[in-house]
Amino acid sequence: MDNNETVLLSVNIDTRPMRLRVASKDEQQVLLAAETLNKRIEAFRKFSANEPIDRLSWAALDLAGDVVRLQKGENQPKSQEEIPPVLLKLESLLQNY
Repeated sequence: MDNNETVLLSVNIDTRPMRLRVASKDEQQVLLAAETLNKRIEAFRKFSANEPIDRLSWAALDLAGDVVRLQKGENQPKSQEEIPPVLLKLESLLQNY
């Protein structure tokens, strides 16, 4: 497989369809990230966050809190292999933003 090979993915974030092109090697991580984000968004729906932007904002803040705790060493895994791939991907995206 070519290292530059990409795939076109279709995902839904809080029922909003999104199409994105990602490196083939990252496909499963991106799908897992979308699934994780949607679970967080759904959790905030229960707290009367009726506007999609509110749910997305709360979920993003919640996930960013996980990344910060990992960076500070709180409950830090012993090795890189123990960090869930979705958190590694989110951390990478946040650093590049």
